Formats: sequence, C-alpha cells, structure tokens
Amino acid sequence: MDDNQKACFGFSLCNGVGPMTFIKLVAQFKSPHRAFYAPAEQLYPFFFREHQFNAFISFRSHYSYEKEIKKITSQNIWIMTQYHSDYPKLLKNISDPPICIFGKGDRNSIDFTNDVCVGVVGTRKPTPYGSYIAQELGTSFASVGLVIVSGMATGIDTISHEAAIEKHGRTIAVLGTSIDTIYPYTNKELHDKILKDYGIVISEYPPGYLVHRGMFVMRNRIIVGLSKAIVVVEGGEHSGSLTTARFAAENGRDVYAVPGLITSEMSIGPHILIREGAHVLTSSKELLQDFGLDYGSERIATKLIDLTGEEKIIYDLLSVKKYHADEVAKKISLSISETLPILSLLEVRGIIEKDLDGRFIVQV
Repeated sequence: MDDNQKACFGFSLCNGVGPMTFIKLVAQFKSPHRAFYAPAEQLYPFFFREHQFNAFISFRSHYSYEKEIKKITSQNIWIMTQYHSDYPKLLKNISDPPICIFGKGDRNSIDFTNDVCVGVVGTRKPTPYGSYIAQELGTSFASVGLVIVSGMATGIDTISHEAAIEKHGRTIAVLGTSIDTIYPYTNKELHDKILKDYGIVISEYPPGYLVHRGMFVMRNRIIVGLSKAIVVVEGGEHSGSLTTARFAAENGRDVYAVPGLITSEMSIGPHILIREGAHVLTSSKELLQDFGLDYGSERIATKLIDLTGEEKIIYDLLSVKKYHADEVAKKISLSISETLPILSLLEVRGIIEKDLDGRFIVQV
C-alpha cells in the first residue's frame, strides 16, 4: 500500500471517522495521508463530538500499519481502499462510498470493472409468492452471468444468494456487521458456501467493530453502489427496501419493483415504488432486455419441465388461444383469487405474457 492507502486503512480502523467526515477531510487537506497526520488543532472542527476527536488522536499516536495489516491478513481478510485501482468505480460514485472494503473469499472471482451486478433486496418475511419470485429472478440473472448482490439477511436476501449458488453463478454478500461477524448466524452455511466457490463477502467494518442498528441501513448503500440496478421483491410499507430503492434512484441506478397481490401486506412496498416511478418487473426477461442480454428460448423449454399440474393446464390452454384472467379461471374451474397467483408466477417466469388487450398468451 502507498501512503494514501495506509491512511485510508487507518481511518477505517478508527471508530468515529465515517465516510462523510473522510470526504471533508480529504477535500480540506488534499489527500488522506495529509489529513491523517494533520495538526490536531486543524482536525478538531471536523469532528462532531469531542470524544470522537480524542479517540482519533489517541489511535493515530500508536497506529502501526505493519502491525494492523498483519493482524487483518492473518484472518484471511483482504482490504481494498478508495485509492486502490480496482476499487469499484460504481461504488466510488455514490454520495458516501466506504473508505475501505474488508473482504473474504477470492477477490479475483469478481471483476468490478467488467462484471455487471444486480442488487436483489426485499422483506425478511416473504410470502410463498415472494420466495418463488426471488428464486426465479436469482436463477435467471445468474444464468446469464450477472452477479447477484444482497445483504445475507433472512428472507429475500438469502433466497437470492442461494439461487445464484444453485446455478453455479456468483454472488456478493454485503454485511451490516464487521467482516468477522456472521449475522444472522443461521446463515453460516450460506456464508461458507459463498466463500468456497461462489463469490465474496464484504463489509466496510473491520474485525471486532461493535454492531449497532444503523450499520444495517448503511450497508444498503453499498449494495446500491455495487449494482447497475436494484430489484425489490416484497416489502411492507416501512420496509428498509424502500430506503434502499430511493437511495438507488438518487444515485442514478435503475429501480425495478415486482408487483404482487393488492391484498398482500408484502406488496405495499413495491407498489409504493411503482407509484414513485420504479420500473414494473413482471419477468426477468424485461430487465435482461434492458441490459442488452438474452437468456434464449432454451430457458423457456427448461421452465416447462418444472410446471405443476395447474400450471401445465393453464400453459396448454393458453398455447391454443388467448384468454383474460377471469376466462382462464372459468376454464380451469378455479376462483379468480386462486388463478391470479398462478398466472403471476407463470408471467414472472417468462412463460406467459399479456397482450395489449390484457389477455394472456404463451410467450413465443
């Protein structure tokens, strides 16, 4: 590491110097190195609380790069600072990028310059519909080489990571804790799978950093920063996914929201985002086309193998003629409330689609 990289590393280890303070310090002193070793009286105005200033001055007085880097690397953790050439350019362009990224796993498994990342986020308590959608989207995205980025939380995050793994794709888990803390611990197996073959686990917090609630909100901006687009699959009215999506929009990322049943509490969040201007995502094909990608007709053929009884009946029906949803329900002797979720799933899977008149038809 050069002097600026060493200074970034030092700032990240010192609790109390966050990304916004770092930006102000570098702007004032012209480099991280100069800021790190600036006279104490010049640094004082940049700290909101005196105890944070005192903690930094104390830390700086005994900071040894050689000692700290040895401690970090002995735990199989790698470091990437804003002043490394391979620091993700998209991440660096958000309003408050991490000073450092601490990571585990094969750093070379992700090419931050050429790989395309998609963030998939949503509720920790998905419905069966939401779980299925997250699985389908993750599988489709991974199949064409997209990197799935999520937060390794329970629910939609976990399902998205696992979908990528099942397709032997790649995924990035962004922790809301220190790099050495697995949360929730029930995801240790997932954590280990990612590290073994399928990507990396990262955090902006070094080993031993004390966890507080705000860290999970801050984590979401990193998911946004790494991703070309954010997809929201289910979330309540006050879901953190809405905050993530709005931050994404503010930072120039495309936001996609998966619609759901209007009677489901978990559909409220995506529907709010749609009203605010998010793209409606009813099929993975829509996002892939926006990205200039195509998973090909063989994907449809593969999906047909997995159709359940009622799905197969609907598929055969729509292969012959177009029908509105209520007509489909009547034909297969189900209520409209029972039929709509099946149609929605088939649509998201890219097997059927609506024409301009709102009638369903098998995709060609």
